[in-house]
Amino acid sequence: MEEIIPELHTNISGKIRNTKLPKAKSLWPLFETISNSIHAIQDKKIENGKVMIYISRQGNADILAECEKVDIYPIMDIEVIDNGIGLNLGNFKSFLTAESEHKIERGAKGIGRFVCLKAFKSLKFKSSFKNEVTNENHIREFTFKPIDKGIFEHKVDLSSSVKTGTSVTLKNFIADYQDTCPKALYDIGEKIIDHFLVFYLNQKAPHIDIIEKINGTKIDLNSIFNTSFKASIKASKFELYGNEFQIHLLRLYDVKKGHRIHYCGNDRVVREEKLVKYIPDLGNSIMEEANIYFTYQVYITSKFLDDNVDNERTDFDFPDNLEDTDLQNLVNDLPNLDRIRQKAVLSLEDILKDYLGNIREQKYEKYSQHIIADAPQYKTLLKYKPEVVRNMNPNLSGNRLNIELYKVQSDLEIEIKELGEKILNTNSVNDSDEYKLLYDDFIEKFNDIGKANLAKYIVHRKSVIELLDKFLGVDDNDEFLTEDTIHKIFFPLKSESDEITFEQQNLWLIDERLSYHSYLSSDKSFKETKILTGSESLDRPDLLIFNESFAFVNDEAPHNSFVIVEFKRPERKDYHTRNKKKNPIDQVISYIGTIRENTATDRKGKVIQVDKDRTPFYAYVICDFNNNLKNILDERNYTQTPDGQGYFYFHSKYNAYIEVISYTKLLKDAKARNRLLFDKLGLPSH
Repeated sequence: MEEIIPELHTNISGKIRNTKLPKAKSLWPLFETISNSIHAIQDKKIENGKVMIYISRQGNADILAECEKVDIYPIMDIEVIDNGIGLNLGNFKSFLTAESEHKIERGAKGIGRFVCLKAFKSLKFKSSFKNEVTNENHIREFTFKPIDKGIFEHKVDLSSSVKTGTSVTLKNFIADYQDTCPKALYDIGEKIIDHFLVFYLNQKAPHIDIIEKINGTKIDLNSIFNTSFKASIKASKFELYGNEFQIHLLRLYDVKKGHRIHYCGNDRVVREEKLVKYIPDLGNSIMEEANIYFTYQVYITSKFLDDNVDNERTDFDFPDNLEDTDLQNLVNDLPNLDRIRQKAVLSLEDILKDYLGNIREQKYEKYSQHIIADAPQYKTLLKYKPEVVRNMNPNLSGNRLNIELYKVQSDLEIEIKELGEKILNTNSVNDSDEYKLLYDDFIEKFNDIGKANLAKYIVHRKSVIELLDKFLGVDDNDEFLTEDTIHKIFFPLKSESDEITFEQQNLWLIDERLSYHSYLSSDKSFKETKILTGSESLDRPDLLIFNESFAFVNDEAPHNSFVIVEFKRPERKDYHTRNKKKNPIDQVISYIGTIRENTATDRKGKVIQVDKDRTPFYAYVICDFNNNLKNILDERNYTQTPDGQGYFYFHSKYNAYIEVISYTKLLKDAKARNRLLFDKLGLPSH
């Protein structure tokens, strides 16, 4: 027979160094070897193709032979034997040529053997083939290593056997890849079926067995396919920019994987991802009758995918999304993974429309009840975005559901604002009828959103009242919460009104009018406040509020006013008549005195005239009543309110109205003032 020089025409170590193989893809060398076996069987044109995979474990052979379970030990070597055409002269020449085009029409890249040497230290070949010239059978043997010229111990001998086929042993698994490789035969078998599933779907797969070499335990992959992969396979297709894509949908009665979508190239899985990310209503698995669970596995094939597999066959050459595309791809508008996925998901939605429709109706009913009963601020979504609600993630509840509803509501508000901009830009509207339709649509949505925002604020108020009610009780340690904790419900500590949004303050709990002020400082000393100039006092009222006067035309302006609010810890008992720090009445009067003695300026720096006779002061002391506090109030001639839950007094010298309010009264009055709003929204007001 013709002799050839047994060497590769490339730098072996450099080629292997430049070959990509992620550590997580430790079975890829086995897949490459099985792929070569399938091609060899196809070339032989036989119907009874067979591939046998022998697994050898790391460890002492005698000890392993006595073990009941050997598949818990790491794999050391893998031998793949087929009954294909063998490494004849043409195939061997191709083997010796890096990136050979010998099987390019079947998607071969000519680098599979280099991928093998990324994860194994050497490959041992023994192949029986027929010489097409002499019609004699020969056996070729050699070792392939990642050094020198690559081929070692090459020899070709005549063979008395008429059988052809090849044995390839992947020897000495490299540790980094060995660590990520499945150990159990069944798990390896499932991975092989996954990878070559298109062959199985198209009935092109040969008979494949995996065998434990130490004890002969055997797994029949065809049997696994007919049991674990048993399903009524559904097919569909779609077109994308002139390319046809086929979809194969099957059930897998093994729920460990979850629903997955597989992108195939040249009859093999190249990439896969979770399907539930794009169709969340599928959940983790689906239950059939008799409590049997299954998952959907989706396989997408196309000539476009075949033509765009990268050299290592671990990914595709086209981009994942438009952001990754280069200028040429944008000009040609070639498909990318995002677009392929979108088209595939639309097809799957159609195939599974009955199941998904039922699931979504149940979910929509559940979410609708939540909106009506607990989140009325989102009622507009049931009118304008019912499909979005139907397609929200399943199994949401409580705050997680409210967060997702809030996102949809925000998108709707943006959409309405854009519609308003379109109406204002009359140049984009062609005729009066179109304008009227747009205007009517905008007004209806705008009004509904206004109602929704009002509902949202009312729900906020109810939540604040409930939070205050909870905080007025004892905590997990049977202690009452601190004054600062209560203070934060009304207004953030160490802050001023210029720093806080309207939604962050809840002064309406005390009096609605307090929400509308010119300036407010919270828990800051008089020395730190912006409106008092020259004060060195370090006294810190809990809240200091300034209301600037204004006049219409020539009317005499009403006077500026000041409000002081003091919070006391719930159930505080150490009040004392002669200690200002323990006497909230004298404390607020002292604060008023400090303001009267200093110069004040407005936010523009203009001096505010504090008329000691006419500038009104208001003070609120919020606390729980006890005998010590009542004695202080009685001594100072405070008048009790008719409900017995508060006291008031007018300090004529300071022109100050002072009100002492119990937390019980504050909470009761806030509930009463807002009860009509809660009732209109259907919220419980108890």
